[in-house]
Amino acid sequence: MHSSLLPKNQSKWSKRQIQILESIAEDFTVSTVQLESMATQFVHQMRVGLTEQKPSDLAMVPTFVTGRPNGYERGSYLALDLGGTNLRVCLINLKGNHELESHQKAFKVSEHLQEANVSELMDFIANSIKEFITSEHINAQIVAHPTDSESLELGFTFSFPVAQTAIDGGLLLRWTKGFNCPGAVDNDIVKLLQQALDRNKVNVHVAALVNDTVGTLLAHSYTHPGTYIGAIFGTGTNGAYVENTHNIKTMHADSDEMIINTEWGNFDKDKNYLPVTIFDNKLDRESINPGVHVFEKMISGMYLGEITRNVLLHLIDQRVLFEGTSSPKLNKHWSFETKFMSAIEDDTTGSLIPIAQVLEQELDLYINTQADREIVKFVCQLVGTRAARLSAMATAAVIRQGLDKGMLRNHGYPLKLSIHEEERVDQNGASKGADANRELIQVGIDGTVFEHYPRFEERMKQGLVELLGPHARDIIKLDIAKDGSGVGAALAALIATKTASASSR
Repeated sequence: MHSSLLPKNQSKWSKRQIQILESIAEDFTVSTVQLESMATQFVHQMRVGLTEQKPSDLAMVPTFVTGRPNGYERGSYLALDLGGTNLRVCLINLKGNHELESHQKAFKVSEHLQEANVSELMDFIANSIKEFITSEHINAQIVAHPTDSESLELGFTFSFPVAQTAIDGGLLLRWTKGFNCPGAVDNDIVKLLQQALDRNKVNVHVAALVNDTVGTLLAHSYTHPGTYIGAIFGTGTNGAYVENTHNIKTMHADSDEMIINTEWGNFDKDKNYLPVTIFDNKLDRESINPGVHVFEKMISGMYLGEITRNVLLHLIDQRVLFEGTSSPKLNKHWSFETKFMSAIEDDTTGSLIPIAQVLEQELDLYINTQADREIVKFVCQLVGTRAARLSAMATAAVIRQGLDKGMLRNHGYPLKLSIHEEERVDQNGASKGADANRELIQVGIDGTVFEHYPRFEERMKQGLVELLGPHARDIIKLDIAKDGSGVGAALAALIATKTASASSR
């Protein structure tokens, strides 16, 4: 193993420190060849999921959302976001010309409601919507409807596992995030909410059910038409993209395109291709869902700090960090938060005193030398860089599906379908290059890891270049998508009402 993986500017590390850290660096460093192997398998699992030839790690859920906004839509729609203990009700006013404004109010879901019968939870939601409508003086007259309905149209972002049956229907598979309301599992969550709205005389029609990833794609499409991927890189991760419907063999659709929710957090659940380490296996074993969403556990904000903590404890046990001394705080599961990693990687001072402050104030680690602080930063860089490169792999794989068989196929993008492919050239033998007039491949992204983790975007872009070729940096646009769960839900309601109106003619 060559020591080039270690930082160039470290202070005097002992031979034993260098030896052990070289081994850990090798475990966490993901080569281009490894990325290619995973991307190839990712595309394969996508296609299995689309054709249902056999069960796939990637669920590839049809969302029944068969269009994307162009930014000129107008009207006002309600959005409901239930992603955990906070319930958010929004009014999204689409102003056309890629402009919109929103008003919102948050409601706390009590611990009692998280375990009450689902009808009680739905009554609470219905009355929260009623309170919002009353406080904002909202009525059906302000809404531009493509139908003759006099009710307010609502899009519902429901961030729990659902088997979607229609754009306005889906069966709850299981509760997560501490919820356990009887009467919901295997039932249509939209129907349960609509019954509560009717029961409480709230003049609202639930037009669409979406998850936050689909919402992110739709929200970004309103400001950046033609968005191809919506992705979450935050507490968790997932991706949705636009697929040619002729590639979807699990259902029949009359439209040319449909948004597919990949559920990519479950990629390679048997760990045949993912570069898992002993530290990942320890985290997975001790998690509340062992063997599930292994990919998500390698790249998401909920888990990155815990992986880092496992590595640091290993180094302490090897007596190459903090003089072999830990602290009760560091010994506690989940005590090393991903936000600590961000602060540590952000420290570019020579003395690394800001890192010392994190170690001392947050973790009671008062014995830390310059070498200790350098090692902690290096471990954070290893874990954070791997997460970004794996995120790039998933993004590149979805783009390859579009280039080979999907919505990007006929655009002539000079991107590689394999790292072994030669750079594409035109008929005169010149490199096709990036065409300034060609539409960019837009990727709308939501999530604190992408938005706030130092150099995460830069590391993702490097991974995309390695997999798709040098033009990826110019052609693929990674951008923050604002409020996918709110704006996206409202846009789904708009698409659903337009589709319903067209089909009734």
